[in-house]
Amino acid sequence: LRIFQKQLAEGKRLQPRDQYYYARELYYNGLYLRAIRELLDFLDSGRGWRENCVSACQDLAACYYRVGEETMALCALLRSFQFDNPRAEVCCDLGQHFYEREQYRQANYWYEMARTMTPDPTGGGFCRPDCYGFIPDLQLCMCHFKLGELQKAEHYNQLAEQLKPEDQTVLHN
Repeated sequence: LRIFQKQLAEGKRLQPRDQYYYARELYYNGLYLRAIRELLDFLDSGRGWRENCVSACQDLAACYYRVGEETMALCALLRSFQFDNPRAEVCCDLGQHFYEREQYRQANYWYEMARTMTPDPTGGGFCRPDCYGFIPDLQLCMCHFKLGELQKAEHYNQLAEQLKPEDQTVLHN
């Protein structure tokens, strides 16, 4: 963060990739409002690499959650679709958004979407492998449990167990 701040103080204009990483540093250091401004500027510039733009939308959502702007966080996640096809990571984030608001059917939709996806074989971007199976299965178990659909909940817990048989949450369920 200090390196970027020094460059800016010296009048240097950050290239899009550097601006993205500067915004992430602001976020990691709890400077959420400044991070939001930088992330929006980065996204609005139209000059970022698509992988960075998708991740920037997720970071933007995280910042908005931290400052209590839940609707803006949801919009930030959906904005990622401007830059590329939906990714399991974003679908899991959307599922979590609805799960935390006890909107379990909407959460189900996004977790089911995540289950249908496969990671980009070219390895581009930030990949969270658990979003392509384990997390959606575990969260679908919880959603169906909350909806009183116990057989479906058990089914998804068994799918999660196949992926991580020793996971404490799976064993608890």
